[in-house]
Amino acid sequence: MAHEPQDFRPSKNADPTKHDRDPVVLERVQELAWALVDEQISSDEMRLLDNLLLSDDEARSTYIGCIQLHTDLLEHYRASAVPVGSTPAQTQVLSFLNEGSPFPPSEDVKS
Repeated sequence: MAHEPQDFRPSKNADPTKHDRDPVVLERVQELAWALVDEQISSDEMRLLDNLLLSDDEARSTYIGCIQLHTDLLEHYRASAVPVGSTPAQTQVLSFLNEGSPFPPSEDVKS
C-alpha cells in the first residue's frame, strides 16, 4: 500500500474563520488573566490581553474559564469563612460586561 502525502489545505467545508489556536497563545492568555486577577498586569500586557480577547473566540473562552475558576474559588473560601447562619455578601464579577446592556443585572446580585 503506497503512502500518499497528506494534504494540509482546508477542505471545502472548513470554516475559514475557525482555526485551531496555538496552545502557546492560550497559555499566554491564562498567564495574563491570572496577572490581571492578581493585579500584577502591566499596561502593555493589558493591551495584549485586550487584543487577544477581541480577536479570538478560544482566547475569550480560556479567559472566561480562568475568571470562572477564580470566582468559584473566592466563593468556596468565602463560604467557608462565613459564620453559620449568616449570609455572605454577593459581588458582581465582570460587572463591566453588563455595561450598556439592555438587560438589567440579576435581582439577587447586590451592587
